[in-house]
Amino acid sequence: MDQSLDILAFAPHPDDAEIGCGGSLILASQQGLRVAIADLTKAENSTRGNLEQRQKEVDLATKHLGLVQRYNLGLPDTKIGTDPDHRDPLIQLIRKIRPKIVLSPYWQDRHPDHEATGKLVKEAFFFAGVSKVGVGEAYRPQRLYNYMLHHPFEPSFVINISPVWEQKMTAIEAFASQFKPTHENEDEETVLSQPDFLRFIEARSIYFGAMIGAAYGEAFYAMGPLELQGFPEFDQPISSKGRTAVYSVYSP
Repeated sequence: MDQSLDILAFAPHPDDAEIGCGGSLILASQQGLRVAIADLTKAENSTRGNLEQRQKEVDLATKHLGLVQRYNLGLPDTKIGTDPDHRDPLIQLIRKIRPKIVLSPYWQDRHPDHEATGKLVKEAFFFAGVSKVGVGEAYRPQRLYNYMLHHPFEPSFVINISPVWEQKMTAIEAFASQFKPTHENEDEETVLSQPDFLRFIEARSIYFGAMIGAAYGEAFYAMGPLELQGFPEFDQPISSKGRTAVYSVYSP
């Protein structure tokens, strides 16, 4: 059995976790937490790039994030959640590596794979703790938090990623096949390959950062209230072995 993780982020495709919660993963890794990503697909149906190129990009981004491990569950790109059995590998992985916190895309999104992943992770998070479902010893992580991809939401909290903003963008830009314009074949250009897309990511991070008085922020949603031991300014809400994540509560 792998050593248990502090944080496991599920992503529909390689590059989604980098976009939605990459800065927070870098912060956690720098604080000594054990952090991993589980990509559900290899993004084999992407308009641009190929599997060999995408794997090299995944390896490079993984180094920039400081992950201890990165998994790929091998689900079919563009068809996530179309088979009831798609939930099983998520349950098995949660039980195997026993993360304390699970991250997942918000369950409303313009991309069907993103929506399906949010739903699958919510189900797997719960049923991993039900002993009569699946195989292996039942285990349920402490919390499930949703990160933002395309669809906005009012966050439960925002993490100040200002100290690692440049590292986050470096990890995103590792996926050159997706985010770098080719200027060669217009038919292969996508929304992601337009310069405005990275400007959108920055603008949104600036907006949520401003909500907490920081330069850049990443938004998260929690179903139900978060437990604190005191007022947020004096609390240490996300900790492991005495290490605490940089965190600010969003206040409208």
